[in-house]
Amino acid sequence: MFSQEWRFKGFTDPWEQRKLESVVIVYDKGRVPVTSTERISGDTPYYGANGIQDYVDGYTHDGEFTLIAEDGANDTRNYPIKFVSGKIWVNNHAHVLAGKQNILNTRFLSFSLQQINIEPFLSGSGRAKLNASEMKKLLIAVPNIYEQIKVENFLGEMAHLIAANEDKLNQLKRLKKYLMQNLFV
Repeated sequence: MFSQEWRFKGFTDPWEQRKLESVVIVYDKGRVPVTSTERISGDTPYYGANGIQDYVDGYTHDGEFTLIAEDGANDTRNYPIKFVSGKIWVNNHAHVLAGKQNILNTRFLSFSLQQINIEPFLSGSGRAKLNASEMKKLLIAVPNIYEQIKVENFLGEMAHLIAANEDKLNQLKRLKKYLMQNLFV
């Protein structure tokens, strides 16, 4: 299942298939929905199913978490899963998970969940929903914690490089548009 040639040097222990419920803590009880008219503007990201919805005053959670859409996901094939860190406010449309200490790295969890086809676990015909009970049944491959940290550091650095290059690409596109507008007057 996992090619040894793709693993970091020194790691040979097998990755275990584990149900999510055995390796995470679910912090859904702390979620608080606030209508847009009742939100007090602030610096804290307000998360829903599809990411940041607004910025508010206060927070519901503080730490490192993986957010996974519960209901209202815009794209069920590229399911909304996000690693977040620091003070955040989460409404009732996203599950809030953290890896159990010394068992599962929370950022590694985010990368792992992004590789799973969530669609078979969704219920509802109109608005797809990932019930907590179904979410807890998801299977993820779990190496030892030290290998998880290596993997998440590597993939995190890749994500950072991609974001930096996307910013450069967008700047070049804006520059090209500006130049074309001024050259072809």
